[in-house]
Amino acid sequence: MEPVVESAVFLSFVGASCYLFGRKIKRRVDYLGSITRVDGLKSLDDLLAKNTTNLLVLVSGRVGSAAPLDCKHNGLLGVLVEETAKLDCKIELEGGGLIEKSLTFLLHQKETPWYLEDCTGQVNVVGVQDALGFNSILNKYVFKMPASELLKTVVIPDGTKVLKHNCHGRALNIGTYLTFVGEAVRDKAGTVMIQRPKEQSFLVYSGEGSFENMVAELKSMSEVYIGLGKIIGTVGVALAVMYGVHCIRRVLLPFEWEKEELRNRSEKAKSDRGRTHQRKESDMGRTHQRKESDASRLPIGLAFLLVKGKDC
Repeated sequence: MEPVVESAVFLSFVGASCYLFGRKIKRRVDYLGSITRVDGLKSLDDLLAKNTTNLLVLVSGRVGSAAPLDCKHNGLLGVLVEETAKLDCKIELEGGGLIEKSLTFLLHQKETPWYLEDCTGQVNVVGVQDALGFNSILNKYVFKMPASELLKTVVIPDGTKVLKHNCHGRALNIGTYLTFVGEAVRDKAGTVMIQRPKEQSFLVYSGEGSFENMVAELKSMSEVYIGLGKIIGTVGVALAVMYGVHCIRRVLLPFEWEKEELRNRSEKAKSDRGRTHQRKESDMGRTHQRKESDASRLPIGLAFLLVKGKDC
């Protein structure tokens, strides 16, 4: 395959891929834009009265709880706390050898009932750990714990020598601004809550305006990929067309050359005949002139004898 063909195929493939990827992002933007936005949590009651099933909504508010947890290692109140420790240690084997290994232990994990609230009301959220983006909404922190205290809370194999250790925690703190895309339903008691949708994804975003910024970025990205795909694809198609024209000309060129050759031969033959005719006429003229010249150049005496001979 020639380089031009390879380039045309490659550019066409890249252009189509960019265009399809941009269209996929655009469908995602259209889907997110079609979700029912709830201006106030209190209005969920009215929405549920009109739509009893599969009500996909976009709700925003701050995390609140009637019994928040005290996150002593980050100094904040939270509704979900998880702390882990990582130990880098040497473990003695039965044969007397040593191996280095990292061990991770869960030190502390607690969760208390919580809700999402705004100035109009509040709504419970269940199954938030299953939401896409859950890890990004947690406040991560590092804390120190003496090795002696740490070893009292974990069980490690005998003969283990701790080389170093570090402790990490993450928490969902009170007052964190969250935006959820989920299904609004009522529980058995009739209380409104947000849960994971049956067919769509359960989404969560942290920060005011984070959802709108994300949608705007996706829209911009889709436009870039669609436009880039069209440009690259057009270049690929143009190369393919140029190569096709080149191939057609290469096939038809011998016939055109033969026609041109015949035309040139015909014109050359006509020209040769014309020159031959002119040459003949020129030769005849020169012969006649030579005769006249020869006759005019006879000596006077010889001419007189010739004339006299004729008279006799």
